[in-house]
Amino acid sequence: MSDSLTAVRLSLSARRCVIIAALTLLGLSLLLWTGRDFDQGFLLAHNPLREDPAIVALGRAATRFGMSAICLLVLACTAASHRSPAFKEVRAVILVVVFSFAAATLAGTVLKEILGRPRPVTELAGQLNATVRHDSPSFPSGHAAQSLALALPIVLVVPAGGFSLRLVKFVLLLVASLVCYARIVLGAHYLSDVLGGAALAFACVPIAVAAANGIYARGKVTPDKLDPVVKRLTAVLSVLTLALPFL
Repeated sequence: MSDSLTAVRLSLSARRCVIIAALTLLGLSLLLWTGRDFDQGFLLAHNPLREDPAIVALGRAATRFGMSAICLLVLACTAASHRSPAFKEVRAVILVVVFSFAAATLAGTVLKEILGRPRPVTELAGQLNATVRHDSPSFPSGHAAQSLALALPIVLVVPAGGFSLRLVKFVLLLVASLVCYARIVLGAHYLSDVLGGAALAFACVPIAVAAANGIYARGKVTPDKLDPVVKRLTAVLSVLTLALPFL
């Protein structure tokens, strides 16, 4: 039996990546927002894509099912952790995934209401060929923040393993990136909104790591006693997988 408490850690290189990425993405998003011309021009340049029904359908599918696909990948990694040593560390990181998603959702919702940026379809009425309508404010993109918040803990916290784990990390980032880009293709967000959401997701990772470690320490969860926690978190992610397409 192990007496050490379960803990998750961001490596030094991962911490540097988080800080650099969050600050860079936030700086770019604010620069684009205040500059406006490129932000608006980039969105309007996608108008021809919105005239293609196939591209619009793909964008809507990425928006609706992308986060569920990420949850399914995390659940698959959790199942693999019982057989493959390369995925063993995923079990402790599931709590980070849940906390990261919750933090990004809460912070993104609050920031939207505080900043109150109008949606592109309102600011560019008559110019933008938007395929979706939303009543909520535009900055930051909730889909960008939430999809990356689900993917980044596995990518950044789980130590690099063999080919299978590296492939999963690549697919997680790919799906999250498709969700982000779909928001632009559909005309729902500016590029600055998406970059702002990505910056928020990176910022939430160390917060989620600290919160998870606090829970593990308070509950005195050792690696040998991690199974009940993992089962509960698996249930939470399963519910999210089913619910996210309808939220």
